[in-house]
Amino acid sequence: MSRSPLDLEYSPSSVARDPDRTLRRYRELGDAARRRLTVHERVPYGDRPGEVCHVFPANGHTGQALVFVHGGHWQESGIDDACFAAEHAVACGYAFVAVGYGLAPARTLPEMIDSVARALRWLADVGPSYGFDADGLNVAGSSAGAHLLACALTRRDTPRVRVACLLSGVYELTEIPRTYVNDALGLTPELARACSPVRMPAPRCDAVLLAVGEHETRTYLRQHEEYAVHLTKLGVPVAAHVVPDRDHFDLPLDLLDPTTRFGRVSRDYLQGVRYTP
Repeated sequence: MSRSPLDLEYSPSSVARDPDRTLRRYRELGDAARRRLTVHERVPYGDRPGEVCHVFPANGHTGQALVFVHGGHWQESGIDDACFAAEHAVACGYAFVAVGYGLAPARTLPEMIDSVARALRWLADVGPSYGFDADGLNVAGSSAGAHLLACALTRRDTPRVRVACLLSGVYELTEIPRTYVNDALGLTPELARACSPVRMPAPRCDAVLLAVGEHETRTYLRQHEEYAVHLTKLGVPVAAHVVPDRDHFDLPLDLLDPTTRFGRVSRDYLQGVRYTP
């Protein structure tokens, strides 16, 4: 089926190198982590559809966790595809949590944002059971997951987190109702504005690590830049990176991976090392 130019701008696979292979890698790495590490699978954090998570307890004494929210245009993927960074996180002494939130069209975008906020509140309460403290939450999300975290963290009842690592996100949704992505989402123009992080107050976090791959559509690169400006205006410490030789799909695989440039950057940032890219 042919797509309009705007549809292509919101289709990261149109410029990615080998998205199918990369997505398979998500599952392969996640499955390996679930075999090799201690994990509590499909733990419910709420009673709404999809509100479950995989929890890998900490194997160290940092008192911290990395909570990951997956992407997929709010309508694809799931927590089984979101555990690829678990081994790197546990090796750093963090707990790792892959959060599910249910998908469109069964769930609305505001419901998904509610779920992510609910997951963070639940994790702050139960953290000591899994080896981390309520004030030791770090979060990361890619694509739709970055958007959901950016929204959820603006809520007053969401626990404050240390670092938010947001990868390849959509932060201004007003074009979405005119794209194929909206076939499942069903956003009105009004709801698209209301769910746009660039129109929201500052997220409740100490710092934001914002990243996007070099091989992205112009729209995703623009959204990355605009959200960095928005955070700076709000006084939120932000480091914005355009990562060389990475695209929408393979960039998340670098998270905390010490063999990659961005993996080392993300490790440093979570450990409190701040520098300008």
